[in-house]
Amino acid sequence: MFKFNNLSLQIGGNEILRHMTGEIPEGSITALIGPNGSGKSSLLSLLCGLTLPTEGEILLNEKSLNKIKRSIIAKQIALLPQSNPVPTTLTVSDLVTFGRHPHRPWYKKVAKEDKQVIDWSMNEAGVTAYAERLLTDLSGGELQRAWLAMVLAQDTNILMLDEPTSWLDIAHQVSLLKIVRRLNKQYNKTIVWVLHDLNQARQFSDRAILINNGEIITQGDVNDVINAENITRVYQTSVKMHSLGNRDILWPEEQL
Repeated sequence: MFKFNNLSLQIGGNEILRHMTGEIPEGSITALIGPNGSGKSSLLSLLCGLTLPTEGEILLNEKSLNKIKRSIIAKQIALLPQSNPVPTTLTVSDLVTFGRHPHRPWYKKVAKEDKQVIDWSMNEAGVTAYAERLLTDLSGGELQRAWLAMVLAQDTNILMLDEPTSWLDIAHQVSLLKIVRRLNKQYNKTIVWVLHDLNQARQFSDRAILINNGEIITQGDVNDVINAENITRVYQTSVKMHSLGNRDILWPEEQL
């Protein structure tokens, strides 16, 4: 689906990304991981077409991304950013309806087809029960699911999520991760997400791209990328893999 070759990005004279080459297979869940400031969100922005690379090329289904019209990209790629403003007068239903804008002119009323997609999106994100509540009345977890519903209403095959679990408690983190995994398995959505929790990335993703200092260190099957050796080296923190029930988890070895 996505192939990118020799991507570099400079902003204000600073080299943010250097010579990145890789791919995002169709129907996969790919985690972008790496230390803070490594370039994960910058790569996501390039893949969405929001930022143009200084060098290199991105292909989406064998077509150069920078030659595809923004209106067409909006029907293929939906992005959930790290943070969003919270309008004080909008309900959840109002917010989700905005996701239909790429499919209809702003001056047209919501059609029957739009309503069906909106209802589906709210149901999948688990927000139907509070569809008429104001956004300002929601908890952090409820609000994040409302934003996810809006992204789903865009009705794209590709979802890009930038740190979707940040600031959520563990219950809402797991809930959101399960929703995204179900969307991948049931509807074959291609997912690219930035995650900081390496164990969650390992559990809920198929592939991973490990980034450090603006360069791709390694990429491939999530279990091959997120292992003790790679994480110890890149994060400069000694970690080991431990068995917990039927799952392996990474845990730091530093003694307090």
